[in-house]
Amino acid sequence: MELTRRKALTTSFSGLVMGTIAGCTDDTPEDEEEPDTADSPDSDSASADQESDGNDGADDESDSADETNDEADTETHTLELLAEEKIDHNHACLHAEFDEREPLEAGESPDTSPTEDETHVIWEVTYEGDAGYVAFDADEHEYDGPFVFYTAEGSALATTGTEVDRDTVGDDDCADLDEYVQVEPDDGQIVLELTSSS
Repeated sequence: MELTRRKALTTSFSGLVMGTIAGCTDDTPEDEEEPDTADSPDSDSASADQESDGNDGADDESDSADETNDEADTETHTLELLAEEKIDHNHACLHAEFDEREPLEAGESPDTSPTEDETHVIWEVTYEGDAGYVAFDADEHEYDGPFVFYTAEGSALATTGTEVDRDTVGDDDCADLDEYVQVEPDDGQIVLELTSSS
């Protein structure tokens, strides 16, 4: 059977169309396959980004907390301090009611504390941080001790010297003072750790 030109062209065209369709159907499943999320580098990268974002948030919160602590450490606190030779609420109260306050900046540690040696003076003590420190030189007095330290709006704790007595001052005795501590000097020295109640 002899092929005419028309039949040859039709047969060739049909073969070409069939080959093209077959090629398209072969490529389609590969192109449309969903990527395996476990092996996909994009999914690993997305996971890492999410973890990184989570850590960044934690770091931001930590930095914010550090800044808050720094601000708290630099806050200025104030309390009043009065040194006396003996426990006498009535006498101390006269100083608290009528005397002008002498400014006194406490040290940040016992080693940097200012040294005072006067009794019958009421100081307005200021400090930054958790506590302030003031030293008292008992050797400057004929009286050997113990000495009494009255406070208002705060309290005193002996870091050098021996605490002998401690108590509150009632409002009936003196509304302007809160408490007192009696301290025996150590080698003529007393160092007080002061903390404000406000």
